[in-house]
Amino acid sequence: MGEEDMEEGVLPGKKEKPPPASNSDIATAGLPTLLRKFPHLLIAPVISFCLIVALCSFGIVHATNASYDLEGKQARDAALGAADGLAQELSSASKAALSLAAVVKMSPNWSFLEANFHVLAEELFRQSNGKENGDGGLALMELTLVPFGRVRASLGKPNQRNSTADLFSPPFLDLFKTMEVLEHHSGLHIQGPFPLTNSKDLAFTAGYPIFFPDTDEDESWGHPDNITHPTGCPGPPCYDPETRKKYWGFVGSLVDAGPVLRGENVHLDRLLSDDLSYMLEISSPDGTSGASTFVSGGSNPDKVTASVTVALPGNSWVLSVYNPRQEEALKLRDGLLAMVLVMAFVLSGLLLLLLLSSK
Repeated sequence: MGEEDMEEGVLPGKKEKPPPASNSDIATAGLPTLLRKFPHLLIAPVISFCLIVALCSFGIVHATNASYDLEGKQARDAALGAADGLAQELSSASKAALSLAAVVKMSPNWSFLEANFHVLAEELFRQSNGKENGDGGLALMELTLVPFGRVRASLGKPNQRNSTADLFSPPFLDLFKTMEVLEHHSGLHIQGPFPLTNSKDLAFTAGYPIFFPDTDEDESWGHPDNITHPTGCPGPPCYDPETRKKYWGFVGSLVDAGPVLRGENVHLDRLLSDDLSYMLEISSPDGTSGASTFVSGGSNPDKVTASVTVALPGNSWVLSVYNPRQEEALKLRDGLLAMVLVMAFVLSGLLLLLLLSSK
């Protein structure tokens, strides 16, 4: 053995083991070159990357989907509660028309009705608005008797309008769909909101068509205008010669639409307090809803999370509610998934560098 070999501590016939590669060595040699030399080192980082992405993504998607569904359910429950409340308020405010209709069915003679109308109407007003709508309910504005479609007795509060409208003459025939109501609705029918004549107010109308069976065609019930049938309607649906069923007229009521149109309603306020936006639309006869929105509230009323029907007597509205928290859950999911991809890439890269540095 030579002295130089002894001094360096190298045994004869053996080569010196190269030291582990440092990060600077890896950078000098080139990462692609090292990967071509040790391709098996990619297995662990790739598996690590896939496992991190798969497990974290599953947890994130599962959690955010649960939150998304929960927010959607809360929006639908809130919409159903508001719809039921609105329908109950409007139906309750319209009950006075049903009570007055019962009196007409008992005694349809105009002389009796004219003599007792104001006493009956005052009592019905007292019963309907007796609670002063402390719960944000809808107020009864007017009660009317409309024999043969002509307004001939009315009591309005706080303002008396003294209307003498004929619902079988233009423009009321088209506005109130008078003929359609007689043909398809035998009970209470709520419409509106409509602008009132001789007033700047808007109101929902509740009309109850009254028919009598086994009645002569020329029966007038003592109509004050000395007529025996509505304007332009001597036959069906105003009179059926086969069944002898004859139309007496409408009993109607007007319900103040102002608070609802201004969004001043306890049920609509509850939606806003829950950070929900809403939109109320009038439903078309075929069940669809078009450009018929009459009230909306919140920051995004044009967006929809859930839509429910406000079931009204002879009519319906569509209440759409939007919950922004549902959209926030989707944004959070996308952000977390992007963060997982970045973290998985960084951790897998660090693992690859660690494996390469040991070679």
